[in-house]
Amino acid sequence: MATANTISWYRTPIPKEALGALMRKSDLRGLLHAGSFLIIYVSTVGAALHFFLQQQWIAMGVAAYVHSMFHGFVGMGAAVHELSHGTAFRTRWLNEFFYRLFAFLTWNSHFHFKESHRRHHMNTGFMALDREIQPEPIGFTTAQVVGWFTFDWALFKRIMWTNLNHALGNTDVDFFFWCPLLSRENVKTKKLVSWARTLFAGHIVLLGLFVYFRLWILIPTVTFGYFSATFLVHGCEIQQHSGLARDVPDWRVIAYTADFGPIMSFLYWNMNYHAEHHMYASVPFYNLPRLHRILEPDMPEPIRGYLRGIAHVLRVKRRQKADPGYRYMPEFPPTANPPRMV
Repeated sequence: MATANTISWYRTPIPKEALGALMRKSDLRGLLHAGSFLIIYVSTVGAALHFFLQQQWIAMGVAAYVHSMFHGFVGMGAAVHELSHGTAFRTRWLNEFFYRLFAFLTWNSHFHFKESHRRHHMNTGFMALDREIQPEPIGFTTAQVVGWFTFDWALFKRIMWTNLNHALGNTDVDFFFWCPLLSRENVKTKKLVSWARTLFAGHIVLLGLFVYFRLWILIPTVTFGYFSATFLVHGCEIQQHSGLARDVPDWRVIAYTADFGPIMSFLYWNMNYHAEHHMYASVPFYNLPRLHRILEPDMPEPIRGYLRGIAHVLRVKRRQKADPGYRYMPEFPPTANPPRMV
């Protein structure tokens, strides 16, 4: 049975000089991306508030819905995820500022996610070790899909219930499936509890201001906007590992490579190059397209398009329903080394 210290991962070799250039961090590029996310967030909230004050209810509803579609990418599905790696900025405090800010805006725990995601990268797809990935096969219920387009009750319950338990000192409850991630004696556990309390205190203060000034639209946009219209970000997340191999030491057959196009790649912080990201996690997100071009001769053929990727995952899910042991094997070019399956 594999352990975290015995997994011999396959990595496509890269010249040391090329890898060094790819790993180079940039405050400017980090600020352009994270700053643009903050501007979009404020602008969409501002638009919803403007229409609310003008009593233009249809326009207000549209603006709020568009805001929530974007809000999902501020969280662990994209921005919080990439900032957890500490690669977006050259200057550490800038990375930490945006990491904590975006975590706060989406009710995420930056202490928890960094530790959980570190283990996910070490043990990707090894089901006895990686609890960020659910055991397969697992499908999507009608209630889930309806929630993705309206209010995502499943996400709301998981995030809020876990944060509430953490705020009360019970860290055995987990956002994923670690249960618990950290022991109660771990020095990081106090930080986990403190952050959960900060989340509730901060959002309660904001909620109180929204109620006092009767700015009701800010409650579904700022306080709970992360939990509505989650279908776009869910469509990205299911294209990370769904239906692929498990318990094998080759990220090329555990994680997808996809070409989403410029808009979805921007929103998703280039995490559509997910196999490349796992193979060289120290490469900042803005260099992943360059990394993909270097690795391309040894990588599976990418799925072309966000919607095509969703259609592919749904086909795999249907096949798994009939054959629970089925795992999709990507198609490799003749130039690629065979997948490492043991």
